[in-house]
Amino acid sequence: MTALRTARDVYPKGTPGAICIAHNRLVKAIEMAMALFVEFGEQATPAMIERLTDADFGRAARTAGVHPPNSDDTRDQVRLLLKVFVAMGTTDGPPEAEVLTALLSGARRTGDRNVLALLVPVN
Repeated sequence: MTALRTARDVYPKGTPGAICIAHNRLVKAIEMAMALFVEFGEQATPAMIERLTDADFGRAARTAGVHPPNSDDTRDQVRLLLKVFVAMGTTDGPPEAEVLTALLSGARRTGDRNVLALLVPVN
């Protein structure tokens, strides 16, 4: 089971499904990227990350206690987050790592509804 809170735990009943799906996808991607980072550490290169296989994703999902990704969107999000985790604290990471590091460093309040959101751009 994931240590991060799922959409069911965060949003009120009646929240649009697309928001809940995006939230849960992000939780899964973060958990899996961390599992892959623990496995490969700073030895992971951008080229190696792009070559991750379904077996790699499946192993990371088991380690993280989540279901394996069933979409390219989730796999791409895992790859991007893993690149950021590897790049944090280095000077040779992907150019978007600095921006993503800043975005991942804290949640933001949105509007007057007092909703807490973690902003993560996905290409």
